[in-house]
Amino acid sequence: MKERELTLMKFRKFKPERTRFIHNVATKDKEFRDKLAKTFIRNNVKPYKNELFTSWLARNATINFLQTSTFINKFFPEYKNWFMNRDLDVLSDNEFFENFSNRMNIDINLLKNTSLKSYAGYLKEVIYEETRNSLISPVKIRGTYNKLYGLKYCPLCLKEHNYFKKEWRLSFYNVCLEHKTIMLDRCPQCGEPLTITKRKFDIDKFNCYQCGFVFEEANVEFVNKKSKSVEMLSNAMDILNKGWFEFDNKPYYSIAYFQIVKQLAKLIFNRGFRENYTLQKELKYLNIELRDTKLTSSKFLEEFIEIKEALALFTAIFDILQNSKKLNEFIKTNDIPIYELRRDIGYNTPFFYEEIIWKYWKQAYSPTYYEVKSAIKWMTKNNIPVSWSSLREIFGVYLDKRKRPELVELITQK
Repeated sequence: MKERELTLMKFRKFKPERTRFIHNVATKDKEFRDKLAKTFIRNNVKPYKNELFTSWLARNATINFLQTSTFINKFFPEYKNWFMNRDLDVLSDNEFFENFSNRMNIDINLLKNTSLKSYAGYLKEVIYEETRNSLISPVKIRGTYNKLYGLKYCPLCLKEHNYFKKEWRLSFYNVCLEHKTIMLDRCPQCGEPLTITKRKFDIDKFNCYQCGFVFEEANVEFVNKKSKSVEMLSNAMDILNKGWFEFDNKPYYSIAYFQIVKQLAKLIFNRGFRENYTLQKELKYLNIELRDTKLTSSKFLEEFIEIKEALALFTAIFDILQNSKKLNEFIKTNDIPIYELRRDIGYNTPFFYEEIIWKYWKQAYSPTYYEVKSAIKWMTKNNIPVSWSSLREIFGVYLDKRKRPELVELITQK
């Protein structure tokens, strides 16, 4: 083993007492504080290819024997307080990443890739910092603690690699593709949401700040062998990584695909169009039912959908979007009106979807000029008074003289 690797191993030996030492000295000695804020941080680790920023930050704090908040406050005081009260995984400020890159001698592109902003142009056009994002499970940091179940994990992955993956923040990523286990989104011992930038002082693995449970020790649940969840999620991740997909042998940008994924999720989960074979099979495998639409309607589903609900929901959606035949079958089976199919999309409807849904546009029946003329002739012959109201009654539709001026003369003559 190389000498540098041996040295790093010595540095990484967990010594929680160093936390108190650095904290106490930095509190009392301004010169020491100023030195920490400018020093090159030699004891650091590089991010993995698909690691979340908060995961990388927490690992660096740990090998320096500090809580993440203390690590930031002492080494990067310019971000003190502001830094820990927001979703760090959607930050994208270039100056911010340059600061970390220079102080730790890490390629800035590696750091930028840890942000969920790297999905911009693939998952959706823009990933927002100050608001919620479709298909990204939200966290809500209040007082440096997470209040939502937006961060998921696979215990077996943590045991093997000890870092949180970027894709675990995607709302449709609910089964581990590597181990075929159902993801977890809370501490299995106390039920608290995950706050990976906090931990118990005497534990160097990712653990629950509340009870100290080590996440990699959680029991796992494997998906049913008959489930399509692994296959469908694998296809979706392939589309996300490539940036394009094929629908009926025509290529389209992945943004269009995930826009319709969200649209179908709202139709099924929020609006209650749930007649689909794959969906019902997946729910049966998981032994659950989707909640009643009275509890889900008009809500931001990424914020409150349970993992098993999301697993069945998105597996069905990815299956529906394999081709136009399956999409047409879903629409016909549920008899979905076009205003629901276009709801919230408006003018920005992807072409492949627009081409299909307009087949279900049902134009309101309106009698022609000659049909009205024949009806008036029949009414006159049978001594029925001719009027707008009597014609409306015969045809069963509303006739508006403002929109049908050509009929005015026919009716007034009688």
